[in-house]
Amino acid sequence: MRHVLAKCIIILSMLITAALLPAEEKELTVPKGGNLSSLLRDEEIPGQQIAEATKALSAHYNLKHIYPNQKILIKVENEPEKRLMEMRLSSDYDEDVVVKYNGYAYESYPEKLSLRMVPVAAEGSIESSFYNDMSAAGVAGSKIMELFRIFSFDVDFQRDIRKGDRFKVLYYDFVKDDGTVAKHGPVAYAALKTNFSDLNLYGFVTDSNEYDYYNSEGKSVRKTLLKTPVANARISSTYGKRTNPVYGYESFHKGLDFAAPLNTPILASGSGTVELAGWFDIYGNCIILRHSNGYKTLYGHMNAYGKGIKKGVRVKQGQIIGYIGTTGMSTGPHLHYEVIFNDVKINPASVKSPPERNLTKNELERFNKRKAQIDELFENLKKKD
Repeated sequence: MRHVLAKCIIILSMLITAALLPAEEKELTVPKGGNLSSLLRDEEIPGQQIAEATKALSAHYNLKHIYPNQKILIKVENEPEKRLMEMRLSSDYDEDVVVKYNGYAYESYPEKLSLRMVPVAAEGSIESSFYNDMSAAGVAGSKIMELFRIFSFDVDFQRDIRKGDRFKVLYYDFVKDDGTVAKHGPVAYAALKTNFSDLNLYGFVTDSNEYDYYNSEGKSVRKTLLKTPVANARISSTYGKRTNPVYGYESFHKGLDFAAPLNTPILASGSGTVELAGWFDIYGNCIILRHSNGYKTLYGHMNAYGKGIKKGVRVKQGQIIGYIGTTGMSTGPHLHYEVIFNDVKINPASVKSPPERNLTKNELERFNKRKAQIDELFENLKKKD
């Protein structure tokens, strides 16, 4: 009897000690080619627990969506036996999925995160390239591409950008309690001063709940066509007479050629409908978009098409529709770009289309207040640097 009582006391003591000891917390990183089960096996989690925990997780998370370098937080108790107590991974920028052991089984549930909006302000000058210098100033890569789209309505990045041009940008980060950035918000303010223009653009929500960009006077930056459909490219051939690079004779080049590395993204110059997405004679893999007001644009020599691009699909201005290639009659990776107006091929560099939308009187009043707030916030943030 004494032996039985002593054994019970020892077991009870072990259970109390285990309950008082905090579970070991660890952050795991999914390796390339790995999966959740193999990751947990590497932590010596028993196979039965892995099977039960992943089954519970699958109720709120598609296991096929786990990707390389994804972070997964786990809590493990080691006494009186190894037990996976909790697992947490990001489902969306503002939501985690949590798996917990309740003493009998594993259960999972989504958990909304408490996020703070933190303003991020940056400014600098162009010394090497638009992308590199913005990145050096601390601007997130996705925001640099957004800025490229915003400015491309008014700026020809192959001709207008010079060393010494100045930029400013303000956007918001959505930050978790642990300080990590969950998501970058849209650009709130962007400025670019060149020898050709002094642009100050502001993000604004209209009465119809549409977020878009407007200049200091409240006029829409959005126009029928972008000036530049490829970021970080150079014009390798202009519109007009030239010596054909393949056949060697003089001919009239009815477009612009943008030289860029293979698989550089190509953006839709304007919103419209895909009229052609396929092989088209000397243009190789080609897309033709039909826009409003009698405009069409042609994109030739592509290596691949953007996701979901096919005939009849609607695309938005600035959407990735394809990637730089050298298909068809081509001597190297580049985009052959044409603008067609009322069935006549015109010089893309000469297109000057009016803004698509201006603000109403009530919207303009709200815009001016918002503009003043943004200007003040930017100046205050830069004073703190």
